[in-house]
Amino acid sequence: MPDNPHKARHLVLPANAGGRDFLLGDLHGCVGALEDAMTRVGFDPHRDRIIAVGDLIDRGPRSHDALKLSREPWFFSTLGNHEIMMLEASDHRTRLIWQQNGGEWFYALPPAERAVCIAIAEALPVAITLEREEGGPIGICHAEWPGDNWNTLEDMLEVPWIRQQMLWGRTVLLKHKTTEDPGAALTVHGHTPLKAPTRLGSALFIDTGAVYGGELTLMEVSDALRHPQLGHNVVQLY
Repeated sequence: MPDNPHKARHLVLPANAGGRDFLLGDLHGCVGALEDAMTRVGFDPHRDRIIAVGDLIDRGPRSHDALKLSREPWFFSTLGNHEIMMLEASDHRTRLIWQQNGGEWFYALPPAERAVCIAIAEALPVAITLEREEGGPIGICHAEWPGDNWNTLEDMLEVPWIRQQMLWGRTVLLKHKTTEDPGAALTVHGHTPLKAPTRLGSALFIDTGAVYGGELTLMEVSDALRHPQLGHNVVQLY
């Protein structure tokens, strides 16, 4: 994604035969909370992996450190809308919008470190497909999956409004859409802060508002696959 922050990218992760995979909600610089969660689950960086839903940066205390996690061999993340704001902060107006949404930390860095941050964000994929040894894959993108079959992802990523929804959308949650995707065992998303992980059909939303005082969600894939449906309850937003 070096020339265009909206260029479609798709990372396929092979099944992790030797360890566990964990799904991480919106981090927003809360690296301390992540370190605590990793300790609680006995995370082993030699065997286990973390796959994040994006929005690693902004609002929290350690955005720079959070972004650099993407250079660890055990850490993977999709592109979030806050990374998009960083990549698009090219003039006074877009810079001001980003700063109002938590981007002040970036401008306290020396120019060389700013360039490193940009390079890391440019390399983040819009979507990740996590393969499993048994059963269908898990699809991960930041906000929501507007398609009806994850198998069509490559074609859908060429459609601008689809990419926009994957980065910014809230339609699935706000309309309580409960579709089942035949191409994925589960799709996993963040973006909308919730009081607890929430599943609608085959879509699981795991931004639990860590930067607003909620608990950071670090969920093992096996637990995510078993997560109960929301049913007819009201989604609790922060």
